Amino acid sequence: MSDRINTAAFLTIHLDERLLPGIVREIAALIGLSATLKLVEHYPGIPMWVPVKYDPDHALVKIVGHEAASKLVDNYGGESYQIAKCEHAIRAVRNTRICNSDKSQRQLAIEHGLTIRQIRNIQSGVEFDDGQDDFFQENHMYREKP
Repeated sequence: MSDRINTAAFLTIHLDERLLPGIVREIAALIGLSATLKLVEHYPGIPMWVPVKYDPDHALVKIVGHEAASKLVDNYGGESYQIAKCEHAIRAVRNTRICNSDKSQRQLAIEHGLTIRQIRNIQSGVEFDDGQDDFFQENHMYREKP
C-alpha cells in the first residue's frame, strides 16, 4: 500500500480541511467530506466532468450517491474540474495514524509501503528534508549577479 488510503480509514481521524486544495475544499463544503474523499480516490489528479443534467446512471452517482451527485450537478453542471490528489492531507492523516498506532514499526512499514526508518522518523516527529530548498537558496552559483 502506498500513501493512498481508503476513505473509511481516512475518516477515522479528524482532517483539517485547510489542508485540502481550493476546489476540493469547496466540494467538501457542498457534498461533505466523505463523498469528496471518494471523488479524490476516484479522480486523483484527473479531470472530473459534471453533467449538465442529473442522470441516475452517471458515474458520479455510483461514486458519491444520488444526493451528492445531484448537488454537484446543480452547482457545477456542465463543467470539468481537475480533482487534486490531496497528497499533503493524505500524508498528514497517514502520519497521524502511524503515530497513534499500537502496531509494530515493521507492521506499519508493510501496511503503508514505507521503510522502518521512515516510520521511526514519522513517530519521532522528524520530517524528511531532501535539502533542495536550502541548496538553491544558499548556493552562491545560483545567485543573480548585481
